[in-house]
Amino acid sequence: FLSPARGFVLGAVNCRTRRGCRARLAVTADGAARWHAVTAPRVRLFNAGGNSLTQASRVTGVVFSSRRNGWLYGPGLWATHDGGGHWRRIVLGGDVVPSLGGGVVAMAAAAGNVYAVVSPDPFHGRPQELYRSPAGQDAWARVGTMTGDPFASLAVSGKAAWFGTSTHVWTTADGVRWHKYPFRCAGTGYGLSGMAAASRSHVVFLCADAMGMFHTGKEVLRSVNGGKTEHLAGRPPVGGDTTGGIAVPPHHSKVIAIAVITPGPDFLYRSASGGKAWTEITIPGTSGGVNLNSLSYLSRTAGWVVAGSPGETPTQLLRTTDAGRTWHPVRF
Repeated sequence: FLSPARGFVLGAVNCRTRRGCRARLAVTADGAARWHAVTAPRVRLFNAGGNSLTQASRVTGVVFSSRRNGWLYGPGLWATHDGGGHWRRIVLGGDVVPSLGGGVVAMAAAAGNVYAVVSPDPFHGRPQELYRSPAGQDAWARVGTMTGDPFASLAVSGKAAWFGTSTHVWTTADGVRWHKYPFRCAGTGYGLSGMAAASRSHVVFLCADAMGMFHTGKEVLRSVNGGKTEHLAGRPPVGGDTTGGIAVPPHHSKVIAIAVITPGPDFLYRSASGGKAWTEITIPGTSGGVNLNSLSYLSRTAGWVVAGSPGETPTQLLRTTDAGRTWHPVRF
């Protein structure tokens, strides 16, 4: 979503568990009250039930930086600069090996720049890297020599961006000059699981330690100086696997949401106190074990989350208008 009103959704119709399905794209300009079809390239949604060696023609995510500039990714990469009228496949080159699953695993747009976290060769455990391009061009290049360990997290706010691992965080305030700072989760055995930025100064970090049986140790760290230093803000309950990410509203970093997966109804942990106290918010219409993803806030009150992944049935988009206290399914 570009704003609380305008956003793009990637999906498909009549998918089957072990068969990829043709990607479809829709746009709304009125906060999901009405949707219109947008031309999508001839790509298929990645299906976890298919071959583990993915192809560059498959995608799982969408991000737009403006009405005209957008990308489909995961692991392939496709770009449009006319609002979906035409699409172009992007080949990153370098050490990326698409035949072994190499490609884009995360993207974010930030004030004229678009960033992509790339897994060059996950089949052989190669660490993830960061790529960047001006939003209106297809001029992708690797950013420095920073790498994940082997995984990395990405966050943006305005011109600022963060690329984080369990040992270091790289930050930029202008998209040009990057600074490297040490990072460490508070608890022994915890690793960085996600990041979210409320502003160029206020950033939150989610650390996790898998305990098995849908239980995960969780820590939330906060930074008020753009990631130079951080402190432990709180420990959410251990219930659920933390695969759905962390999110904070713009300029309101004390409201924190963490999406988790459980055997029962899926839910978010929500804090309105900067991580000191947590409330369990059930996601309506889910029956447990469903992936929660694309969790994000677009204003102090408006946010979105997707319940389900390509190949799963059913999937749905949910919206909040009260900063995550309640969530409601969106109809297409």
